[in-house]
Amino acid sequence: MPNKSIDLADMHFLQLRGSTTVMKLMQQIGLRYMDEFPNIRLPLLGGGTAMGYKSALDGTANIGMASGQISPNIELWAHKNKLEIEEVTIATDGLVAIVNPANPINDLTLEQLHDVFTGATNTWSSLGKYSGPIHVVSHDPKLGTYEPWKRQVAGKEHITLSAKVVSNLNALMQAITSDPFAIGYVGTTFLNKEKVKPLAINGVLPTYVNIKQLRYPIRNNLQLLIKPTATKEEKDFIAYCLDPNKGQAIIKGAGLIPVVGE
Repeated sequence: MPNKSIDLADMHFLQLRGSTTVMKLMQQIGLRYMDEFPNIRLPLLGGGTAMGYKSALDGTANIGMASGQISPNIELWAHKNKLEIEEVTIATDGLVAIVNPANPINDLTLEQLHDVFTGATNTWSSLGKYSGPIHVVSHDPKLGTYEPWKRQVAGKEHITLSAKVVSNLNALMQAITSDPFAIGYVGTTFLNKEKVKPLAINGVLPTYVNIKQLRYPIRNNLQLLIKPTATKEEKDFIAYCLDPNKGQAIIKGAGLIPVVGE
C-alpha cells in the first residue's frame, strides 16, 4: 500500500548546521530518522563548527553541529547577548596525523608532533631515516578539527605560521598526496588509508579499540547544540541520536566511539 501523504501543516523542519564531520553522521542518522518519522525533515548545512555554534545561538538553525569547542570570540558574543546553548556529546573521534605514503616514518611521539606543528622541528631527518623539509598542512581555524588539534598538540603555542592552511577535505588530501614531505591531520571519519598514511603516536595507532580505551592520545568529542528552550521535536531527535539501538548504533557502524551503550 502507498504511504499516506503527510499534511504540510503536520510537517516539522529541523535545520542542522555546522561541522562537516558531524554532518557526515547526521546524513546517515537523519535518513533513518525521516524514514521512521515521515513528518520530520532534517535539512543539513555545513559551514564548520564556528557556524554551528553561531547558528544554534542566534536561532538560524534548530540544532548546531560541532566537532570542537566554542571559539573565544563567539563565546564572548554569546555572553554579551545573554545567549545560551546546551552541548550534547554524541560520539568520540580520533584525530590522526597523516603523511604521504612515500614517507617511511611510521611513528612519532606527542612531543615530536608538537615540535613539528609549532615549527621547532622543520626537517624529517630530525625524526628518522628520511631527508627533506617538513611541510605542515593545517586546517582553517574556523573548522572544528583545528581547535582540538591545536589544543592537544600545540598546547599554549601557535601552529607554525609557515603551515599551508586548507579549508576543506579535498584541499587537505591534495596537499598530502602531492607532496612527499607534507604532514597534516584529519578525523578518523575522513581517514582514507588508500591515499594517505596515518602515523602512530607514542607507538599507538588510531584504531577503534585504542581510541575507545583512551590509549590513543588525540581525541575529539562530536556534539549537537541546542537551546535550553528546545522544542519537543528537537529533543526527540537528540534522544534518537543517543539511543543505543538507533543513533548510537549508526555511530558505531561509522567507526566512531558511541557515548551510550558501550
